Amino acid sequence: MKADIRVCGASVHERPRYTLAETCPDCGAETENSAPAPYNPEDRYGEYRRRVKRRERDG
Repeated sequence: MKADIRVCGASVHERPRYTLAETCPDCGAETENSAPAPYNPEDRYGEYRRRVKRRERDG
């Protein structure tokens, strides 16, 4: 459900308006995904981190 939660993209609200709809129920503006990306595709050390995790998990 984390990926389904969206936030209003308009800056007219004092506080963030969260919803499950594609549009804000208050102002009708487009909503955007509220969750950050799970990883950065340009992560220079991601390969090494995954190796360490696999090594710890397997042995």
